[in-house]
Amino acid sequence: MQIRCYHCHKPFALGNETVHAALDMIAMDNLSHYNAYCPHCRRANRISPDELHRAAPTWKAESEEEESAKS
Repeated sequence: MQIRCYHCHKPFALGNETVHAALDMIAMDNLSHYNAYCPHCRRANRISPDELHRAAPTWKAESEEEESAKS
């Protein structure tokens, strides 16, 4: 997932593992956004769950995966 920093305007990328971890964190803690820190200026960039879902359309919440494994 490519992101352009809102502060310094430099692009940086989030890998699939990071996107999945962010979605897990949002689902578990019921958060409204994820803070991705820019590696250039070290400031937080708010990323909505919708943007993260677009980057990882096959992601499922852990609770959903556990329920489907039990069935």
